[in-house]
Amino acid sequence: MRLQLIPLTLAALAVAACSDQPKPTEAARVVRGTLSFAKVASTSPTPVSLIVTVSDADANGTPYNIQSDGKGAYTDGSQYVSAVLDKYGTFAFNTDNSTRVAATRWVRYNFNSPVDPSNTYRPTPSNSNNYHFSTGLSSFSPWVPIQNLGVNGNPNTECGYMGNGMSNSKTTWRVSFHKGEEDVATSPTAFAVFTRTSVSPAVWTVTPVGSCSPNSNVASLRSGDGTVLYGYYNLPFFFTLKAK
Repeated sequence: MRLQLIPLTLAALAVAACSDQPKPTEAARVVRGTLSFAKVASTSPTPVSLIVTVSDADANGTPYNIQSDGKGAYTDGSQYVSAVLDKYGTFAFNTDNSTRVAATRWVRYNFNSPVDPSNTYRPTPSNSNNYHFSTGLSSFSPWVPIQNLGVNGNPNTECGYMGNGMSNSKTTWRVSFHKGEEDVATSPTAFAVFTRTSVSPAVWTVTPVGSCSPNSNVASLRSGDGTVLYGYYNLPFFFTLKAK
């Protein structure tokens, strides 16, 4: 049975992550290295329920450092999974959105590839408590709702941020790809790269590698409140999002 402290802590992380969602009436545009906002249609995009596949290895068989739990695809509305392209045009993914029962789905992390080889810090999260992924608008890349990629004259791919909260019974951590404290020009972290690969059926991918991301695969690991930086780690991953 999950300790009461854990859901409360992670719920707070989820609320904090959701609070920085971009406004539906604004889109970011980078102008000579500075951020400006251009008004777009005030109509929010229609949410899309998803089936998410978390790949365990690339085409050459090299393992990713964020992997599935081995139980197959993550389907929105099944096994306490919530996976949608939301009304803000971002990817919201919770492998366990229940606080009343033990988690049945999660993802697995491998932190054994720090950017600094001398970094010996390794977090010890509980697999059942690393469930909340949030994505959204970075200050350093143009953005359109993910639903609109590859249609109506929009580009097929774009860069944004992605973050995930983790914990065990005593400690919380935050993994960030250009999110929060890492959404600065000097961050070594990769962007989350969103790409539409098919219109019908509707399919998108998310990976920390792409032409709009100067760095690849690197994420930061911080304390749950973001104040302590434990280091940077190579965390390649590949998610496939298919409209349900």
